[in-house]
Amino acid sequence: MTDPDHQYHLFDTHCHLDFPEFNSDRKKLLSVAEEHGLYGMVVPGVKRNGWRFIRQLSALHTNVHSALGLHPMFIDEHTEQDLHDLELALSVGPLAAVGEIGLDYYNGRDNQTRQEKFFHQQLHMAKDCHLPVILHSRKAHEDVLKQIRMLNYTEGGVVHAFNGDLNQAKRYCDAGFKLGVGGAITYQRAVKLRAMVKELPLDSIVLETDAPDMPPATCKTKRNTPLHIFDNFRALCALREEPPLQIAEQSTHNAYSALRIKNNHE
Repeated sequence: MTDPDHQYHLFDTHCHLDFPEFNSDRKKLLSVAEEHGLYGMVVPGVKRNGWRFIRQLSALHTNVHSALGLHPMFIDEHTEQDLHDLELALSVGPLAAVGEIGLDYYNGRDNQTRQEKFFHQQLHMAKDCHLPVILHSRKAHEDVLKQIRMLNYTEGGVVHAFNGDLNQAKRYCDAGFKLGVGGAITYQRAVKLRAMVKELPLDSIVLETDAPDMPPATCKTKRNTPLHIFDNFRALCALREEPPLQIAEQSTHNAYSALRIKNNHE
């Protein structure tokens, strides 16, 4: 899926490797991905009942890093006890981040107050624990930025699948965040997103797959996998002026830096 000499070493900042879609070949995928040059990945939590398995994955595989959080899309399933349990879980390392957390108004704002409460409390926990966050934001960038500003949250992290404008990108970067770029840029119809990715500073970009979701245009099946990080990378290279090796090295460095993970391959 990449060059024969595997010269490009990448990092997937967002991959749901814990999902049941990978139950049949998870170990093989991890092995093949590393052989191709995928040096690391972050597996973010979405519900309380998934945290234990994510921790197990990161304990068994040195290139898998765990994040724990309560995803806004499942806001009706989360409980106050889940927030309490998250606070306790964050006290036990190692963790790369708190996430996937944020706001999602794609289907409207009927549960906005509850979403904001859960997001605020999780962001506050991350601040108290000095951990970066994995942010989820759909049709909610201004509200997410407002929460970051109100809490004076300065630990940074990654804005997953960033699709805002350049002004919002600058404000996230000024707050210490990197911007996740994934399969969406492989689609020619994503004109605005592709144009924006051309303009972003290279030191603001990290790569991601969101596997098993958000498959790139090159994906032949419904299931996205971590291996498709290389397709996303090639699409990014086609949009940028920098040499591919520079893009690979910088985006990977950005990921390690944003999530404060030691790069054992250096």
